[in-house]
Amino acid sequence: MATKIPGYHGQLLEIDLSTKSVKKVDLNPDLARKYIGGRAMGGRMLLDAYGTNWGKIDPLSPEAQLFVLAGPYVDFIGCKTNFVFKSPQTNGIVGSQGSGDFIHELRFSGYDGIIFKGKASSPVYVTIFDDKVEIKDASKLWGKEIPETHKMIVEEYGNYTSQYYIGPAGENLVRYACAVTEWYRAAGRGGSGAVMGSKNLKAIVARGTGAAPAVADQKKLNDLMEWARVNLPVVRASTREYGTSGGIFRTGNVSSSEPVKNWQSEWHDQYQIQGQFFAGDQWLRRYWSDYGCTVACSKLGRVKSGKRVGLIAELPDYEAGALEGTNFGIFDINEMLYATLRPDDLGFDLISVGNVCGWACEAQEKGILTAADLGGIQLKWGEADGFVKLMDLIAKRQGEIPKLLGEGLGPTVRKLGKGAEFAMITKDMEWGAHGARSLKDKNEVSYPVSAHGGDHMSNAAVSYASDGKTVAYAREDGFFRDSTGICSFQGLTRDQEIEWLQAITGFGITKDQVEKEMAINWGTMMRVSLLLAGWRYKDDVNPPRNYEPLPDGPYKGMKVDKTIEETKKQQFFAAHLWDKEGVPSSEALKKAGLESFESVIAPIRAKA
Repeated sequence: MATKIPGYHGQLLEIDLSTKSVKKVDLNPDLARKYIGGRAMGGRMLLDAYGTNWGKIDPLSPEAQLFVLAGPYVDFIGCKTNFVFKSPQTNGIVGSQGSGDFIHELRFSGYDGIIFKGKASSPVYVTIFDDKVEIKDASKLWGKEIPETHKMIVEEYGNYTSQYYIGPAGENLVRYACAVTEWYRAAGRGGSGAVMGSKNLKAIVARGTGAAPAVADQKKLNDLMEWARVNLPVVRASTREYGTSGGIFRTGNVSSSEPVKNWQSEWHDQYQIQGQFFAGDQWLRRYWSDYGCTVACSKLGRVKSGKRVGLIAELPDYEAGALEGTNFGIFDINEMLYATLRPDDLGFDLISVGNVCGWACEAQEKGILTAADLGGIQLKWGEADGFVKLMDLIAKRQGEIPKLLGEGLGPTVRKLGKGAEFAMITKDMEWGAHGARSLKDKNEVSYPVSAHGGDHMSNAAVSYASDGKTVAYAREDGFFRDSTGICSFQGLTRDQEIEWLQAITGFGITKDQVEKEMAINWGTMMRVSLLLAGWRYKDDVNPPRNYEPLPDGPYKGMKVDKTIEETKKQQFFAAHLWDKEGVPSSEALKKAGLESFESVIAPIRAKA
């Protein structure tokens, strides 16, 4: 009998791929109350599952677990699926979010999430149709790229199913491969696709015909949903009109914080890549959304002329347009669309692979790599074909250097002993397309204290002038939203988000509790995983390039100030009750309910 918790079905599916067994597991109400759902709840579940043996668990081994979780906003105003796992990039906890309808279908089937254990002896996929859960042979799907995988599943089960699947990058255990849904959407960061691939899990397919969970105050929720339907499209009008594509010009030209040619610059004046040009020249479908989203920022584009004529791809969104566009020196919108499509087809985290390929181009410029190292490919800024060919080699692990690049930039520069000075990584995770040197996007400590490493969505979206304590509180925006299942672009204020949480769950959680207690404790939880993964204070830094001055643009000469970085870092640590090297105190562990980790954290603290 499922546990009764407002806003939840109260049960999870536990699927052991080694034994091909399936069972239902009750959701602990105390866990839901303290961690809400999604990223935070999954992180705690994972830390509890591995315990003090965290450092001994290989994230790509059968012993590793993969959680696919909802938050309580899902089916109402949230549409995010949370993949929570030990990252094969950082070895810490990663919560990676993807959009689409999959999580709704899972909830309509009666579940708040899935726990995957073990490893199948051969490729499989899982179908979840209400109470009927099956593990099926995926030999016909294995080796297929994302579009063909999607088509084959839809042909078998129909358009009303929703799926997550992996491409060749995940099958071949590229450490930054990701799980993809609806062709172009992904749980992008940290290596969810590699974890699925390590389990021989090609796809998860769901279709539910049941009801959404019962909530604490249905009348209040109905009122909130009606308000959102009428008002949020207006509040988020710019996002609705152009999606995040509008940032491809603005972030580079105005904020001077967009990667250009592997972050050698962060500014450009290429007006032809403004959102209205994508809208006029490419977009076929606008105002497209997932179930539960009122903003409808997605777009579908098609190249109408030239050598890429007929090519169809989504948007591109900002991260793709920046890291497979400006980062490659590409300022032609048709070539940009082409370059952003291929990583989706192969199942890459396009942020990581964009950084990796950009680094490879600069490495060739500097004589560290040759065309022979890359299978005869000579990369050139502004020419998409070479970058796309390199992605194919990396996905297939063909050639010594492409195979190494599939491990990520951290392992690559350590193996080669060269190129670290222009590798944009923090804790082995490649950076999102938001620079810190201009101080108009991210700040000095955004990435050094990020819960995930180089992930732009797990650090603080606050003014560059904010002190470290403010950064600590503001960073928790991501924790809260990823745990409830709401999109960061939905447009609710924090007070409104709390109002929704109360109507759905009735937990009585306040804004101060979320920002200054719960999320601070969640931060300690994430820090424990990073420490047990081997990361230390010396790793809480920006990449070397951030200490170089910007070469051009309105903020020419600006760079990250190490003294200010250190001051804010110490303020951030203090806000969490961590010591000067970022090791949680006994009090911090107790507040976070992690006393059982004192035995492994104390020795780290003693050496700090």
